[in-house]
Amino acid sequence: MVKNEESDSYCFEDWTVMTREFEFNPANVNTILSQTWRHLQAAIETETHAWRLGTLATASEGRPRVRTVVLREIQPERRELICYTDRRSDKISELEQTPWMEWMAYDSLTRVQIRLRGEATVHTSDDVSAAHWEKSSPEHRRGYITVAEPGTRSETPEPNLPDYLFDRLPNDEEAQLGYENFAVIVCRIDHLDWLQLRRNGHLAAQFLWTDKWEGHWKFA
Repeated sequence: MVKNEESDSYCFEDWTVMTREFEFNPANVNTILSQTWRHLQAAIETETHAWRLGTLATASEGRPRVRTVVLREIQPERRELICYTDRRSDKISELEQTPWMEWMAYDSLTRVQIRLRGEATVHTSDDVSAAHWEKSSPEHRRGYITVAEPGTRSETPEPNLPDYLFDRLPNDEEAQLGYENFAVIVCRIDHLDWLQLRRNGHLAAQFLWTDKWEGHWKFA
């Protein structure tokens, strides 16, 4: 591990050739928190960032349910992570019954895993969902113009799209059909676990929200 004299942070020497680094100051655990939000923002802006695709866990009938979701937006000052889904999907009914969730992401370049725990709020046909729909692309909107509800049994392997949208994007009028199925999940985080896998011993930290973030190192 080498020290960056300009930033008073540390990084591993074998990371210097990589495009992503997770830099932090070992004397100040809060730099982990700020770097975590920085990488989450980078994941939104860069399609190849490993944290762009995360795992969202919910509970159903006392059993865990997990799936991959795309990180669409973050609001660090409100401790929020945002993703989109079809309002008819299982995760929506699960969150409406039990709003507690956990979000996990892992980056094989930095060897950093994060687990973010908190409460989710579902938005459909309201100001929040409308604002996010306006920012979405025609390609993304096409995914919500389906012929059947997600999870419906199919006799053949084919996309859940109407025939007329197999090879083109929807126009504005067609896209509005997709908005009826569009849902925004806003995850407000109150617990963050950070873990970096290292050959010579893993590093771990934890942050809890009361009226502010309180962080500490912990043994992995």
